[in-house]
Amino acid sequence: MPQVTIVSADTLLAAALSTLLCEKGVLDVSAAKSFEEIPERIPDRPSAVVYDLSGAGQLDPGPIAAFTTGERGTPVVVLTTSERFEVVPALLEAGVRGIVGRDADAEEFVTAVTEVAGGRVFLSRGMMDLLVAHVARCPADRAAAHLKDTESLAPRERDIVLLLSKGMTNREIAAALHVSEGTVKTHLGRVMVKWSVRDRLQVVLRAIGRLHVTTPELGDAGAGTSETLR
Repeated sequence: MPQVTIVSADTLLAAALSTLLCEKGVLDVSAAKSFEEIPERIPDRPSAVVYDLSGAGQLDPGPIAAFTTGERGTPVVVLTTSERFEVVPALLEAGVRGIVGRDADAEEFVTAVTEVAGGRVFLSRGMMDLLVAHVARCPADRAAAHLKDTESLAPRERDIVLLLSKGMTNREIAAALHVSEGTVKTHLGRVMVKWSVRDRLQVVLRAIGRLHVTTPELGDAGAGTSETLR
């Protein structure tokens, strides 16, 4: 059972999120108005922190990075209203493991918290769209790297990576390719080894920069869904 701390200056929001998590089975939930209020004692250390960036004013990655690194080393899920791409790499560089829009539904929010508490990465579909759209707009000479990456993948691996980059889940990819979810995970594992990356997020980042996934394609693949990056 994950220990979750809600960090928000908005006490009503913190109470609502705590109630939601408890209703979904995450029973060990506490609240704090800042990172400094979270106890440093090991028994009280949370397994995940939800940080309400929407009520924190201008983004300051410093306190987040100080909490996600070193002895604290606690994964953070950020709740944000920002629709700017710049917030995504800034948060990821600060060690954030989950980014969810303030307009997320209850199931998406709970999934983000439980996945991050379990050691995985979660980006809401809206944040994935921002990331992919930015890369698609960036002019760059990627021809050599693109050729090297694509030649290293088997045809089925390439198919799976392209679908993953469109925001599809393992289940959706399996259905689209008429294979099992286990087969999808096996192929993704091989891609990670070939590309020397450690998780699905890095596969997506590399793919959208090298495989020329375009923004219009994204709208055709599971709009309104979110991608859990295991």
